[in-house]
Parts: sequence; structure tokens; C-alpha cells
Amino acid sequence: MSGLALRYARKTKQHDVRVSLPAGAVARVHMPDENAKAHLVTAIMKVRCEPGEELELFGEQAASLRARGREKLRARVGAVSPVVGLITSLNAWENISLPAAYHGAPPLEDVAQLAHEVLASFGVEAEGFFTRLPEELGTLQRKITAFTRLLVRPPELMVFDALDEGLSHADCAHLGRFEAVYRTRQPVGSVLYVDTKEDA
Repeated sequence: MSGLALRYARKTKQHDVRVSLPAGAVARVHMPDENAKAHLVTAIMKVRCEPGEELELFGEQAASLRARGREKLRARVGAVSPVVGLITSLNAWENISLPAAYHGAPPLEDVAQLAHEVLASFGVEAEGFFTRLPEELGTLQRKITAFTRLLVRPPELMVFDALDEGLSHADCAHLGRFEAVYRTRQPVGSVLYVDTKEDA
């Protein structure tokens, strides 16, 4: 795989932000502040630029895309962020299996096997975990749930947004597993870690 998975630029009075990520690579980006970080992550996840921004994903200029092209690129990107995005009325299993149930693929048996394997890699017992609602899960557990859901249809670009935010020192010991598990499901995928300089 060659070329760039991501190229982003945004210039303001305060900052000149430029991010490049070769396809298949891993990059760690320390944004100057929370606002700059939010702009970057939002642009990537929505595949949409605001005035003053430039975004290229997998060789496609976001500014020139129509709705269908934008939708196709969004399907190739996933993020684990402080705003985890779980549905509060659904338990962990329902949140994880929702994409497969909605799209009709992959089979739920395959999703269950994947989920058991991913959770085991984090040292989590799946059966008790599956039945818990998001409010009954800790911060790390909610991130693991969202991450497992993403792996049902593994993205080509995985964004880890402030992955350590809200975690205890003990929980942070598990952070390296996210990238390792992602690589087992998407060996040639691209990984972007984003945080702010204040948090670095």
C-alpha cells in the first residue's frame, strides 16, 4: 500500500496545523489545543471541511466530494473518542452487534466470536460484560465496547482520540492493546493517535 491515508491542513490566527499519515502507518499528533483537536477529528469523521481547512482521505479531496462519495469514505474511517457514542438503552452486546444487525452482515455468530476474542484480549469476561448497559460500564469498558463495535467492519483508518482521557493509571496499562488488536483485524490499516499538547 502506498500514498497517504490522510492529509489535513488548517490555518488560523493562532495555529498552522498540518497532519500527514502514510497509508498503513502509525502517527501520533499533539494538537495545540482542544479546539484544534476537535476540528481535526470532526473533519475526518464527517469527511467534511470547514472554511480554512483542507482534507484528503485515501487520495480523495473532501471538498470535491458529493454525498455518496463522502458516505463511502466515512465507512472506511473509525474513531474511539472520549464521546464514545454508545446507545444508552442498549446493553454492550446490542451496541456491539448493531452494525451487523442493521446491515445483515456479518452473521451474528461471527460477531459474537469476534467480540469474545477482543474482550478476552483485554482480560474481560464476555458473558457478564454483554448484559451491562453503558452506564454500568467504566470508562475503559465503554471504550472497549465502542472499539469492538468498530471491528465488526474494521476501518482502514483508525483514529484514537485522547485514548487515555478519563482513565485511571491502572487502566492506561491496557492502552497498547487497542492498536495490537486492531492490527490483527486490519493488518494494513492506518492508525492516528490524537491528543493535545496540554495532555501530552
